[in-house]
Amino acid sequence: MLSPRQRGGDLARFYTVTEPRRHPRGHTVYKVTARIVSRKNPEDVQEIVVWKRYSDFKKLHKDLWQIHKNLCRHTELFPPFAKAIVFGRFDETVIEERRQCAEDLLQFSANIPALYNSKQLEEFFKVCYSFRPLYFQRALTFCKHISINLLVSTIITP
Repeated sequence: MLSPRQRGGDLARFYTVTEPRRHPRGHTVYKVTARIVSRKNPEDVQEIVVWKRYSDFKKLHKDLWQIHKNLCRHTELFPPFAKAIVFGRFDETVIEERRQCAEDLLQFSANIPALYNSKQLEEFFKVCYSFRPLYFQRALTFCKHISINLLVSTIITP
């Protein structure tokens, strides 16, 4: 577990949202990579990889927006999020818009202590979907108790 000081300015946070995939159950999942790098020792890198759905990002957006609104009173423009749609949700442009909005949200949160230290962001990375693109037919399995504060050096797969 990282100390409050380590969770703050001593660390740089980088997030990517990549590799959208269609799950056999009919929804799209996105690979989310969090890299947390020590500013004092750049070789000290923590990496967490999870697979998330649009609905997971939508919930995170709502939660972080509320925190930001309560603390900052809209002094900074909070990043918008892609609207939910039923028809056309598998269209490449819709998937890319959702991916970009998700990445923008995470990158925005990387610069605001109240957001990157929030319980909501920690929960987002705690329980994850593990997904193997090569074995597409397999159902997603749940990873248990993965904390953003744990050192994970490899991709989490079953």
